[in-house]
Amino acid sequence: MSDIANGLVAEKDLAISEQADLAVTHVTARRGAKAALDDASRTAFGTTLPSGPRVVNAGGLMIVWAGPDQWLFIEQAKGGVDSSNALGKTFQGLASVVDVSDSRTIFRVATSRAPEKLVRRMGIDFDEGAFNPGDVAITHVSHLGAMVWRLPDGSGYDFACARTYSRDFLDWLRKA
Repeated sequence: MSDIANGLVAEKDLAISEQADLAVTHVTARRGAKAALDDASRTAFGTTLPSGPRVVNAGGLMIVWAGPDQWLFIEQAKGGVDSSNALGKTFQGLASVVDVSDSRTIFRVATSRAPEKLVRRMGIDFDEGAFNPGDVAITHVSHLGAMVWRLPDGSGYDFACARTYSRDFLDWLRKA
């Protein structure tokens, strides 16, 4: 666990935590392989890949749309198991598969409704009906690139950013 994750930041009803021990793999479809990639995903995980800004749960695996024909596959790290290697075998020849676990930090804000200060500072309409459970947005936060998705069960929000500026992002998130 990183220095950032040493504790839970709690303010009133808001709890912010770093999601530790995750395996994060970036998958990009190769040209002309999207349909075959969806078939492979359906066979391996029981679901197709989100074709727009959505996140889906497939068992213990979270598949997050990361741009056209790109996804983040997020799951708990398993000792001795290389998730990106397993995904590479699943999608062999259909996608480029890269382990990005050490280059991303994911923070969870455990709240069913985005706090007003966060809404004003992010420039995303978090209102119910505009940013539903399972929705994804890619944006900038205080000049830092970030992804945010609402958990499919509606219980909170995950924010992913580059690990190199995770302290700055967490500071911004705490102030928001």
